[in-house]
Amino acid sequence: MRRSRQIIALVMGVTGAALIVRGLWGGVWPLSVQFIAGVFLEVLAVLRWRYTI
Repeated sequence: MRRSRQIIALVMGVTGAALIVRGLWGGVWPLSVQFIAGVFLEVLAVLRWRYTI
């Protein structure tokens, strides 16, 4: 069970990083939905990875 949670956290992190890159592709401002979603996924991935039982 722990291993599957780590895999899910890793996938969330990679997806979040891809969304951040996609959001920054056209410039930093205005903030895009992809950038905000990427940051949100990164935060969730870090929390999930850190607090995996």
